[in-house]
Amino acid sequence: MKDEKVNQKHNLFFSQRLIRNSFYTGLALGFVGIIPFAFNFLVARSFGKEILGSINITLSFCLIITIFVTNFFGSAGNKYLAEYRGSQDLEHFQFVFKIMIGIPIIILSIIAGLLSWNWAYISNNFSLPSNLLWPVILYIFLRSFYILFRRALYGIDLVKAYAVNEIISDIIMLFAIGYVTYNNQSSLLIECYILCYSIFSILSINTLFKKYNSIKATLTRNNQFDPKDVIQKFINYGIVSMVGTVASTGTGYLSVLIIGVYLSNSDAGIYSSVLSIVSILMFVPKLFTQVFLPEFSKLFGEGDRSKILQIFKQSTWLMLAISTTVCLLLFLFSGNILSLFGQEFSTGSTILNIILPSVFIRMVSIPFVSFLSGTKYVIYPNIGGIVILVTSLIFWIIFVPKFHLVGIALGYTTGIIVGIGYQIIIAIVKIKSFNIKS
Repeated sequence: MKDEKVNQKHNLFFSQRLIRNSFYTGLALGFVGIIPFAFNFLVARSFGKEILGSINITLSFCLIITIFVTNFFGSAGNKYLAEYRGSQDLEHFQFVFKIMIGIPIIILSIIAGLLSWNWAYISNNFSLPSNLLWPVILYIFLRSFYILFRRALYGIDLVKAYAVNEIISDIIMLFAIGYVTYNNQSSLLIECYILCYSIFSILSINTLFKKYNSIKATLTRNNQFDPKDVIQKFINYGIVSMVGTVASTGTGYLSVLIIGVYLSNSDAGIYSSVLSIVSILMFVPKLFTQVFLPEFSKLFGEGDRSKILQIFKQSTWLMLAISTTVCLLLFLFSGNILSLFGQEFSTGSTILNIILPSVFIRMVSIPFVSFLSGTKYVIYPNIGGIVILVTSLIFWIIFVPKFHLVGIALGYTTGIIVGIGYQIIIAIVKIKSFNIKS
């Protein structure tokens, strides 16, 4: 009877903590979703689709570079900070934290050097403004650490602190965008993001300094600490996670670059307005991923399989209801929404409607992908990511020459449906065997 009461109390605490973390994550990611929409909206209204396309091509180039670093160190760091916190291993926890934050500094410095050395060639072949070398380097550095600090705060369960830091930096970003567009200073657009990421990084460093010792106090020393074993696990998870996530996430950025190379800045501007709408919808998957993936990892470290299965089942039904409602409403009013950017952007409604199925399946897949990534099946989401990229590339080769911008959207959506469909099928198979073993 006593054990039952203790278990009930634990479950109540768990539920309350999960709800609290979901609330703070939702609040923060609400601002995260507003930023690209506000940026694209204000740039479109102030400068038109040509400049909107040009700046988004530049940002996509930077983001393709940053996702390699952030997904290797961020994903592995997030998982193992949460897992070693769950198993209370102090040395393992500290070592992972040092790897996650320290090594990217060296790698990003090398990348900066390579960009400086080859900037004339790069800017010419990727349609990038030749005068943006240093803003691009700063953006790559600060965007990378923005993601790394965010992943670290989630892995350490400092979700409220992350939310506060995110909201403060995003509010400053909104003021910066408003100032730049109001004063017609299109040359300072990328600097708005640099300012935002700088503020977030400073606030996050301050948070970690204040909270780190109290978190260490809850952990215990492990006499069997083996740094080589930790490095091997980190590398194995990081590589698998990076390859798949870079392939799937990079597909969106790559689609913008392809438009810049083979179509026009105006086409890139219209496509960017569509993606800004999509970025708001992706607020929901980001919320659930950031909350549930480290939670799955923590419970996996604790060996609590029954709780993992409970979260999976409840979140699956919730995501299905949310995604159906949101995507249906957007389909009905896509033209009206895009016309807010300017009448010239309303032609993008066809593109948005073609992309909507990919948004739906991404939302629905979140519990499935989080289960795979947070336990021991991380290789499968990343195989799915590769499937997304390869499928999209094949369809772009077929469709873009004939259908132009519609071809970009068709290739993107087809890749997402095929790749994420694979992930969902694998998750269903694994969850059944996971259930039987429990």
